[in-house]
Amino acid sequence: MKKSFSSFLMAMVAIVCVTTFTACGGDDDDDVPGQDTGTVTFYEPCLEFGSSRDHVKDFMSGGTWQLMEESNEYVQMYSNSQNTTTVTYSFIGTGKGLTMSTVTYITYNAQPIVTEVERRYKVTLKKDTDATQPGDTVYGGQATINGRTIAIMIHCTSATATVIYGRPD
Repeated sequence: MKKSFSSFLMAMVAIVCVTTFTACGGDDDDDVPGQDTGTVTFYEPCLEFGSSRDHVKDFMSGGTWQLMEESNEYVQMYSNSQNTTTVTYSFIGTGKGLTMSTVTYITYNAQPIVTEVERRYKVTLKKDTDATQPGDTVYGGQATINGRTIAIMIHCTSATATVIYGRPD
């Protein structure tokens, strides 16, 4: 079980890296406005796994979320109006619908995010020392959300906290 969960966590880190680098590609001299990265608001994404792309689009409508141009048939990406949070939904596999939800916060202090995930989903996340790179911290665990077992991983760097929700199967 531990080996299976560690494999799942490693796969999630790989997917986050691919989607993050794809979304952030382009010239290195992009003009990015300065932001207060110390405080962000926790956001709970659509966690109704198996849902259609249209359902997720409806879930994200009506707020401050904007669908990003980088979205495609496999990934829907949204950013908030302050550009401090990005929500990514993955639709990998034929007919599977929503398979993974990811929220990336620009923050130098990931601890409030970790604490809120543990409180909200009544889970204790374990620090995964096998999955970390120098300067990164990874936490993982499983919780029951909407009647399903959901794997949760939080990948923290000095500038971001990325919360990944997915089915462990």
